[in-house]
Parts: sequence; C-alpha cells; structure tokens
Amino acid sequence: MEKVEQIHSACGKQVIEVMRDSDGSYILRKFVRKYDLEEEKSYEIRVLPDPVGRFGDFDSAVKEAKNLLKCE
Repeated sequence: MEKVEQIHSACGKQVIEVMRDSDGSYILRKFVRKYDLEEEKSYEIRVLPDPVGRFGDFDSAVKEAKNLLKCE
C-alpha cells in the first residue's frame, strides 16, 4: 500500500491519509494529533477502525476525506 496524500482538518487536530492499494483502489486511514505536555511533542495516533469504503478514483477518495474532517 502506498500513501498518496495527507489531508489535514482546518483545526489541525485530524489527518486523513489517502492510500492506494495494490489493485489501484483507494482507502482512507484516519489519525488524530495529540500533544504530550511532558515531552513537549505532538503525536499522530491512528483511529481504528478505518473509515469505511474503497474508492475507484483518487478524486472520490479525497472528497470523502474532506467530508470526514470536522473539528470538535
């Protein structure tokens, strides 16, 4: 699987990676950003399960990723 693009939410707390599978379809993986005060570092933590869906083209995958990114 190959990471094609990362899409960030407007607030910067969420990230979705668009991944291209070996069969040419696209899937999404969601991450949240957390800040560790003690270590003074930010981390990206993967959210499971992944967003549902397999997309036949890149544009559809990006559109869905943008729909999923909402700041709370």
